[in-house]
Amino acid sequence: ENRSLERVALDANVKKNTSVMMDLWKVLFFNVILIFFFVLVVCSGFSPIIDRRYYFLMAKKSLPLYSVSAEEEGVSTSPIVDFSNTFLNNETAISFHHTCIKTRDILAAIKFYGLLGFQVDRKFLLPGSVRAAWMEQLGGGRLELMEIPHWNLNESPGTRRQAMDYLDPANYLRLGYHHMALDVTASMKGKNMTSLCDWIADLNQTSIKVYNKHIRSAMPCRETAIGQSIYDLAMIRDPDGCLVELVHYRAEFENEMLPDW
Repeated sequence: ENRSLERVALDANVKKNTSVMMDLWKVLFFNVILIFFFVLVVCSGFSPIIDRRYYFLMAKKSLPLYSVSAEEEGVSTSPIVDFSNTFLNNETAISFHHTCIKTRDILAAIKFYGLLGFQVDRKFLLPGSVRAAWMEQLGGGRLELMEIPHWNLNESPGTRRQAMDYLDPANYLRLGYHHMALDVTASMKGKNMTSLCDWIADLNQTSIKVYNKHIRSAMPCRETAIGQSIYDLAMIRDPDGCLVELVHYRAEFENEMLPDW
């Protein structure tokens, strides 16, 4: 009889422990589900509380759009094919649409490019409440400005992030876009100016007068040849350090200029 009572008590303890373990597993499973949905919401950027992190998370992803296989590396040995005749009519023509610039301060960028003849066409928000703007020139040039939110810049006190300085010899081997160029020939003619340096000095005085900001020079004025044409050119920097080349058409060469390569 005593053994029967002990057996009953033992079975009761086993059932009790089993029940406790089941409850613990239920709690653990419920917590895992909650964590899964929380991570899902963070990564998708749906939550209005944490949507500002969406842009940062997207920037962290490494998504190569195109990779070159070992077999394709030899494609540069093939002759260049001229496809220009394919796009001569309006039905097949491809035209340049816009350049996009990332900035740490979109208002400062709007002011700078406004000095160069761009006007705000539309302000809008990207996912994660990221501020952006379309700017257009009368000549048809378009810019898209995208602001990196300040909470993602991770700037040390007293420092400001800047764009890659492609004029620094240390960055010579870095590939990608180098600069944008603006032709200021018509603007200089309208102001009865013949010197690109004088035009930049006038631009700088306007910037100081209106915004109390100097225009930063990246490369002084010099003469260069582009095909058959002779230009004066110089480079300035926007508020984020991006290079902007300014060109002024001067004349044509009398003799035909042959390609260098």
